[in-house]
Amino acid sequence: MSNFGRGRQRATPFTIKGELLFGRNAILETLRAGQRKATRLWVAEGLKPDARIDEIIELARMNEVLLETVPRTMLDDQEPDVNHQGVLLETPVYPYADLADVIEAEGNVLILDHLQDPQNFGTLLRAADAAGVAGVVIPSDRSASVTPAVVNASAGAVEYLHIALVANLGNAIEKLEASGRWIVGLDSGPGSQDLFTTDVPTPAVLVVGSEGSGLTQNIRKRCQLVVSLPMLGRVESLNASTAGSIALYDLVRRTGADETVVVGGDLESSPPSE
Repeated sequence: MSNFGRGRQRATPFTIKGELLFGRNAILETLRAGQRKATRLWVAEGLKPDARIDEIIELARMNEVLLETVPRTMLDDQEPDVNHQGVLLETPVYPYADLADVIEAEGNVLILDHLQDPQNFGTLLRAADAAGVAGVVIPSDRSASVTPAVVNASAGAVEYLHIALVANLGNAIEKLEASGRWIVGLDSGPGSQDLFTTDVPTPAVLVVGSEGSGLTQNIRKRCQLVVSLPMLGRVESLNASTAGSIALYDLVRRTGADETVVVGGDLESSPPSE
């Protein structure tokens, strides 16, 4: 006997103004950061006690976010393709920063040259926040943007970052170079130097390319240094988020160090370490 037609009737989807964030870490950090004004929070009935859920509800009430407790099936129907973990949050779309604000901030900057995979994008943004970057720059075309999936992949770290969306990466690089930062591309191939044996001046702009193809030719030629990670095992490469995360922390290690700087093979003097 056929079971066709016996399934549960799907609930009417919520009407959303802006974006619908999902995942406990993503929602908690969004509310903590306060970068965008949340409007509604849906919590599934019967959730087990959890410190994150308790804080999410407390922050929602403090910020006058409309709170609704609903059957979990309503959340499943609203977002059937994600692991929402029993919470959904309505917010405005992500507020991108001005490039000028990124330039004026102190520290290293991350540029993503047409990185398209949302998971890699979110993972790298999480590392960028952890490494304390001044900001992130991404192109407005052929690139992942900050979506709810990216917020979740970053565990909410994106909410603490200044991310500039620009029409022309080349022009953005010129302006960042004029601010006194070295432009460092992370890419293999001819002319690439081992990151761990090449001294890189900081603050720097780290440019990470897309999955598979790496840096575009136009962006690669604008880099003052091109570095890569040594591959000592059998695999030929790391994915963009892993390689970029390692390079970001190598810049953190170098920042503030007193050493003789090797730039493209030429020695520049710095005060000796005591």
